[in-house]
Amino acid sequence: MKYITRVTESPAISLLAVLFVGLFTVACPPVEEEVAEDQNAVEPSIGDERALNALIADFMVALNTSDADAMAALYATNGRRMPPNGLPIVGREAIRQNIAQTFESSDLEVQLQVEETRFSGELAYVQGTFALGATPKDGSPRTDSLGNWMRLMRREPDGRWLVAYELWNFES
Repeated sequence: MKYITRVTESPAISLLAVLFVGLFTVACPPVEEEVAEDQNAVEPSIGDERALNALIADFMVALNTSDADAMAALYATNGRRMPPNGLPIVGREAIRQNIAQTFESSDLEVQLQVEETRFSGELAYVQGTFALGATPKDGSPRTDSLGNWMRLMRREPDGRWLVAYELWNFES
């Protein structure tokens, strides 16, 4: 059995309904959402940005001059390198030794491009791309690679920014 309900409307009731909805809409403007401020977000100072840019520039110079000590000094004492398809290298001395082994076998030519930098309190991440040329010291042919990198930097108590975590990958 079907039940059909029929409502009859008069033009006066329809007009009152439209007016009521219109008045309600005008009287109650849309509520704007308040964006909660991130308590940990910190506006980076010009000095912080310059310090991070200087660290990236020092990193590139150390790579291009095969200076393992200078490179290791850019990492926090408990810093981590996470190479592609390899185990993490933990601690400044282990990082120095790993980099020194690379420099013993090849001369590197590296160009780093920064694409994004973000700050949050005492941390910042810097992300970009790289072009790497490696000339083996045994006379093998040079290899050229492109890739992506990211470094998580940490501001130390003395105000210096150091690499806390680093990872990279190669484009196929």
